[in-house]
Amino acid sequence: IQRADLIVTSTRQEVDKQYGLYNNFSRGRYVLLPPGIDLNVFFPYYDLQFDPEMLSEETKQARVTLESELHRFWSHPEKPFILTLCRPDHRKNIAGLLSAYGTDKELQAIANLAVFAGIRHNIITMEENEQEVLTDMLLKMDRYDLYGKLAIPKKHDFATEVPALYRLCAEGRGVFVNPALIEPFGLTLVEASACGLPIVATNDGGPVDIIANCNNGILVDARQPEEIGQAVKSILIDQQRWEEFSKNGINGVREHYCWPSHCEKFMHHLAEILPGLKDRSDSQGKTLAAAAPRTSFGKRLIGIERLMVTDIDNTLIGDDDSLHRLLQILQEQHDNIAWGVSTGRSLEMTLEAMTRYNIPVPDVIICSVGTEIYYGPDLRIDKGWQRHISHQWKPEGIKENLDRLDFLTFQEAEGQRSHKISYYMREDSALLARVHQVLQEARLRCRVVFSHGQFLDILPYRASKGRAIKYLSYKYEFPPQYIMVAGDSGNDEDMLRGQTCGLVVGNYSEELEKLKGKPKIFFSKNCYAAGIIDGLYHYRFILNP
Repeated sequence: IQRADLIVTSTRQEVDKQYGLYNNFSRGRYVLLPPGIDLNVFFPYYDLQFDPEMLSEETKQARVTLESELHRFWSHPEKPFILTLCRPDHRKNIAGLLSAYGTDKELQAIANLAVFAGIRHNIITMEENEQEVLTDMLLKMDRYDLYGKLAIPKKHDFATEVPALYRLCAEGRGVFVNPALIEPFGLTLVEASACGLPIVATNDGGPVDIIANCNNGILVDARQPEEIGQAVKSILIDQQRWEEFSKNGINGVREHYCWPSHCEKFMHHLAEILPGLKDRSDSQGKTLAAAAPRTSFGKRLIGIERLMVTDIDNTLIGDDDSLHRLLQILQEQHDNIAWGVSTGRSLEMTLEAMTRYNIPVPDVIICSVGTEIYYGPDLRIDKGWQRHISHQWKPEGIKENLDRLDFLTFQEAEGQRSHKISYYMREDSALLARVHQVLQEARLRCRVVFSHGQFLDILPYRASKGRAIKYLSYKYEFPPQYIMVAGDSGNDEDMLRGQTCGLVVGNYSEELEKLKGKPKIFFSKNCYAAGIIDGLYHYRFILNP
């Protein structure tokens, strides 16, 4: 401890109660650096409402299995449910949670309970500690007459069913409980929080740090069942509190418990204690100088509160007078509003259109149907986004399988990109279904986009204009309510159907008619850029003079 330059720990409890046992405890240099989770797996429950296609077939099947399994236990499956997920171990205090629920008739009336206590086949053949916990669980179920209220499934799949379970619980406005007597860290609490579940957890150990960082739940004395029950009930009956805890948890996990944040903080601490790391950086003066504009531009986006993103054709352009007024407003609001375009065009065609209409290069360009993101005047590509959408992207396999379809014609070279494969195809639902079938049979995960009655684009399954905007929201910490997205056609539906502020210009195509009446989508009566200006006033990005 004394000789270590740095001691990395996950929680304050680890420092005080574990390292605190050593004589040289006070001579150590401790850094709290909790691990992260995969936010592509543990994403918020509401994402599915806006982009159901993001689910793999395996995940859909897991959800159906879970619902079927839970519903066979409950008499009233429509009620929200309290969820706990742990090993059958005395220290996990399943008995305390069952006592809290079993002795509170009001809590039973409000919600069901689901206890996922590991995987069991035959209790008799299990270890003694596990036998005792599971037997006690069954006895308490009988003692408190929890039939029709308590679900105790025998198994679950950690990879596919657990994330789906968290989201299922959150959709029903449930609560996740960790009633352990002592919890060294609390990974399930972080996972549940990332999916939008408020939490109730023991006040001994890692949960203290989690709730301090995220402000998304209540700490309790796990040895007091009544305290557990009261905390759970207080969240279930107060919808405003539930919403606050849910949002705080999602945002808090992104800030404190994701791997990019973990790595960034770790490298920062390494740079402080490893002179060689600093020397190498200092010796690369040219590289650092070249990177300076990038850092400056990143600071611009982080420092600005609002972001406006618009489609180009028939939205931004179409009326020169209103376009000129909009550009003037954006120039005046340069310190308050960042702006960008989102288009199916390639970068070259996007810049060509902007030059033709005297449009300055915006802060952000999302092009090639959401597969590429560029920043600022130097058109710096976002390599992080490229890496993200490259997951399971197999362009050669896609070409090999689709080239066998005689009704597809490969588009010219300028229509192809590293993460976009484009064909011509006549409009025919049967042909489109055949494309989907071929890709599914080849087990190729990708997104199929057919537009304008002739263009067929194959994209990575993680890529779309809407997801690119969501990525920007996460990366630069723009709250969804401070992002306005403008469009005019069915190609823009993906990015309009988010939690952002959607704006449909007056000259919209009829395929967007179905969005009328949807929350956070404003239909302007004004056309082209005038409609965008109308939206900026409507969402109070700018104030009426």
